Amino acid sequence: MLQICRRYYTQEEDLKSAINLSFLHLIRSLDRMTEKYESIYFHAWVKKITIRVIIDEFRKNKKYRDSIELYDEPVNESESGFSFPAEGFEEREEIRKAILKLPEMSRTVFNLHAIEGYTHEEIAGILGISANTSKVHMFRARQKLQDLLQLTKHVS
Repeated sequence: MLQICRRYYTQEEDLKSAINLSFLHLIRSLDRMTEKYESIYFHAWVKKITIRVIIDEFRKNKKYRDSIELYDEPVNESESGFSFPAEGFEEREEIRKAILKLPEMSRTVFNLHAIEGYTHEEIAGILGISANTSKVHMFRARQKLQDLLQLTKHVS
């Protein structure tokens, strides 16, 4: 839960709030889930609930909605060419830190699309934006990540 929440929040208070809300939802629905399914994959269930809590908070919270820029023009996603290095822990940690430097909405769209596997249409429905707006945020996130990661390599 902590790892999932860290992908979306930079503020410690927001992070703690999301974790607490996730635990609350888990506890409230534990009986129903164990009755409904004989064997559930607890890790997958916790992940699903945590992501739903985060999405609900983004929908409710005005400061996140205000950070959405709306776009009608489609964006060609392949133009950025961003790819994750397949190396070890240090590279992954650099990527995680770079993702946290992204603007709030771009980071959310990036996490939902690249990490959680949602389509732009699904993200649009979740966040109340158009699919093109989602694509633009993804495109910008990829560009910014490439710049940040290139800067890190030149400094090292």
